[in-house]
Amino acid sequence: MDLIGDVLDLIVPTRLTLSPDGKSVAYSTRLKWNHKKDDYICPSIWMAETGLQKSARRLTDGLFNDKMPQWSPSSEVIAFVSDRGKQGRANAIYLLPLGTNTPRAITPAENEQQILKFKFSPDGKQIAFICAPENIQKATIVSLFNKNAHVTDFDWSDSGTEIAFTTLRTPHVESQYIHGTTLSIVRIEDRELRTVCHMPRGVSSLTWSGSVLYFITNNTPEHDTSGFAVYSVKLVDEESIYEKVADGEENCTVSLVRAGKEVLVHVEHGLEDQLRALNGHVLLSCKKRIVEIDAVYVRDRNDMVIAFTQGDVNNPTEVLSVTTAQETTQLSNHGSIFASQKFGECTFVQCPTIDGNELLNGIYLTPTSYAGLDDKPTIPLPTFVLLHGGPYTRMTNAFDVWDPLSFLIPSFLSEGYGILIPNYRGSSGKGERFASYARGGMGIYDEVDVVAMTQYAVQQGYADKNKLLAGGWSQGGYLAFLLSVRNGRHGFGWQFKGLIAGAGVTDWDSLVLASDVGYMQAQLAGGSPWSMDKSDTRTRAGSALWEFKDALEMGTIPPILIMHGEKDARVPISQAWGFRRALDEAGLPFEFVTYPREGHFFRERKHVEDLLKRMFRFVKEHIS
Repeated sequence: MDLIGDVLDLIVPTRLTLSPDGKSVAYSTRLKWNHKKDDYICPSIWMAETGLQKSARRLTDGLFNDKMPQWSPSSEVIAFVSDRGKQGRANAIYLLPLGTNTPRAITPAENEQQILKFKFSPDGKQIAFICAPENIQKATIVSLFNKNAHVTDFDWSDSGTEIAFTTLRTPHVESQYIHGTTLSIVRIEDRELRTVCHMPRGVSSLTWSGSVLYFITNNTPEHDTSGFAVYSVKLVDEESIYEKVADGEENCTVSLVRAGKEVLVHVEHGLEDQLRALNGHVLLSCKKRIVEIDAVYVRDRNDMVIAFTQGDVNNPTEVLSVTTAQETTQLSNHGSIFASQKFGECTFVQCPTIDGNELLNGIYLTPTSYAGLDDKPTIPLPTFVLLHGGPYTRMTNAFDVWDPLSFLIPSFLSEGYGILIPNYRGSSGKGERFASYARGGMGIYDEVDVVAMTQYAVQQGYADKNKLLAGGWSQGGYLAFLLSVRNGRHGFGWQFKGLIAGAGVTDWDSLVLASDVGYMQAQLAGGSPWSMDKSDTRTRAGSALWEFKDALEMGTIPPILIMHGEKDARVPISQAWGFRRALDEAGLPFEFVTYPREGHFFRERKHVEDLLKRMFRFVKEHIS
């Protein structure tokens, strides 16, 4: 079996939504990295019956980009966005009554402006949606807000007479970091606007319940590197002062879910994912990554129905449902090709940081063929240390994550490699203090934490100290570059035999000048060049290029595989060019691959396949 090809062919459920009556769930799909299989991305809309094993069936044919399904309040119609009017370019909202096969466009079918979000009114008679107004002129469409600002999110009031929405000053991705977000309300009858409040940073999951607006923003509103928490604004208060109402100290919020009159919170709690009430009551908890989650309260049954998507090291992501009276039911079967496979065992590991100030957590994946009674390897294994991106994310037991090196987990385990995945300081899941280490902490805490957890794996007999290799993408690629110039300097008596750096940072000052989110990157680095004294060099703490000469003299830089997209705006390819020039001049072994037309995340199938095969070959060459 071609594992790499089979993984890339997987259909991954996304944009999951429960019907208001709790009987059905609708969702769209994507390929593993949302890459193209042919000329276009053509996901389908699927539907399943809650509580009915493997009941998922496809509603649309997969010939168009059908996405973002939403239920009508009656649970009798599914609406979705599609490019049916002009494949690959159009964006229109379509209605599909259950029991019919022909969707009907209710916005101009050939509109090319992106539809960011849409939602039925509480009575089901109207749909609000976010779209640039120029190309959507139609008698039944009314523009409620067409000012000099960029709308990012909205929600209906319970009465359906008003809409709360959030705006940025400009559409640029950095606007939320520099200008913050404004919360406003528009009255539909006369389009009267009023401003509710202004938040210093970005806002997500805007949810209107009763007389309160709930939303997620930074735990410390003025700092991007502080994790996320739930905030609210009471609309009955004359001053509309925002306040934190839930989570963020020992965990990190992901999204909000409205279930009846109750607002629920999806949180990362260490290595667990949970669905909680605002008062902290846990409705669902598991030590696996919940990718998406929704819930509804069914009044006539006095029951809560929860639907979510989840997988683990051996099982691709599927759609599941659960109620207070039932066990969890798997509704989809997209990963059936792996049904007879068992790749490995997941062990949750924990160790102190080298400075003793924090406890780190992570996972070790042991190939099934080497797993003992306690799931630990029977012998120390050649081990690949997978460095996650972010830094604000965290890895737990899962199958579907965006890091491309994680796509190789089944292949690595099948070949007998162990896999260590550390959650270094700055990661999510452990609250504000742990996340805030990323603020000016590049090169100070993160790389040291990777070393600490690798040393723990060696000490505990998981990893063979003579066969270690590490790699990652984005922030993980930056850590790979940094590990290459600090290789073996920790004094524990082992070195990495090779490193893989994908889309990684090698110099933070130049990144801040060129990245599309340079303002935010400056907070990670510890400052921006234009705001620091010229004698201030603290931003060099995480820049591998500034340590290259010393590492060269020590002779510890291992072979390195460097891969980068030619059109990467997040981490421009010049970051990789700098390190390639240093290696080339020094005569050190490396492989450098540029992928044409690709950005920070790849879209072309042939490029993704080449990327994965090169990484797999590199690992086998250096630690087999």
